[in-house]
Amino acid sequence: MFTKKTLVATAICTFIATAAVAVTGTYFYFRFSRYDVVAQARNLIREHYVDQLSDEQMDKMNDYAISAMVASLEDPYSYYFDATTFDSYEESTKEEYVGVGITVSYNAEQNQMVVISPTDGSPAQKAGILPGDVVTQVDDMTVTQDSYNDVVDHIRGEGAAAGTSVKIHVLRDGEEKVFDVTRDVIPVDTVSYKMLDENLGYIRISEFKHGTVDEFSEGLESIQASGAKGLIIDLRNNPGGYADSVLQMTDMLLPKGTIAYLEDNKGKKQYFYSDADHLALPMAILVNEGTASASELMAGSTQAYGAAKIIGKKTYGKAVGQTPYMLTKDTAIYLTNARYYTPKGECIDKKGIMPDIEVDLPDELKSKLTTLEPSQDDQLRTAVETLYDEIQK
Repeated sequence: MFTKKTLVATAICTFIATAAVAVTGTYFYFRFSRYDVVAQARNLIREHYVDQLSDEQMDKMNDYAISAMVASLEDPYSYYFDATTFDSYEESTKEEYVGVGITVSYNAEQNQMVVISPTDGSPAQKAGILPGDVVTQVDDMTVTQDSYNDVVDHIRGEGAAAGTSVKIHVLRDGEEKVFDVTRDVIPVDTVSYKMLDENLGYIRISEFKHGTVDEFSEGLESIQASGAKGLIIDLRNNPGGYADSVLQMTDMLLPKGTIAYLEDNKGKKQYFYSDADHLALPMAILVNEGTASASELMAGSTQAYGAAKIIGKKTYGKAVGQTPYMLTKDTAIYLTNARYYTPKGECIDKKGIMPDIEVDLPDELKSKLTTLEPSQDDQLRTAVETLYDEIQK
């Protein structure tokens, strides 16, 4: 028989057990479920903040939250593009734009904006800006992690016309230098080629765009039709570009086999192969500190096969790929989503490629690569001598 005392005790035990189950259930829900705390925080603010929030304020909240999430990765190649910066990103992918012509990245560990390379013939190159320069200030804007995107937009001169100028402060080997750079229309002509003499062809690739494949193919056909017995490919100050372009071009240079492979965060590998058709000429590839990303893929793959001698200075060291993931019609996350490896299974990210023959140039000549006479260019001269040794064997 249940007494009143027994019923009270049972009720208390039931309450405690229920509370325990609730607490335990809540703990396991938050601990092991896919509970979206960011969405919950957003909803709490929207529902309970003292003032009603407008759509513009909610959009701004989203921008700050997503930007902070991407920044927390401390990855210099991953970005959040809000509506404004996405327009700038799309502008930078065009075949022509107004700017100073430099490719930069942000090193979160060092809190630095670093120049990867200036574009051939650009105002930045003519002014003397070099790969590895650390940009500390642009006009009156100090470079920080928070200001990085705004500084990049300012350098590019969003809405600015050709002829306007920008003052770029850099650190080089601990010394501050200031460059007054005038913005101009930057054409993206990615390939130039010529015969150096009756035996050696020369192809310069400044960047890997979608049209670069056809330009490169034309260059190969031209130098072969001219009777070239050797080829120099110049990848100095090439910041990279589209992976599909460099893979097609490297296929033209290598025999049948693996060009490279990508690996994602789940360990899934994607292999890229070359067919049997390839350029059967001795080759030398010129590289330097501004040779990065896709251009390192070409240099690393040809070096792995022994298909080309790599000449110059150790490369930048970027062996990760990025993909833009659209969030809305005008916002996106540009996210590092894979590492790439050479045919030998080596990832040169943050390491770079060591040349087979190391040759440096004085700083005053590095910014004039495309205008140097062969007699001034020790790296090119070494490549010529190396290829003539190969031809005469």
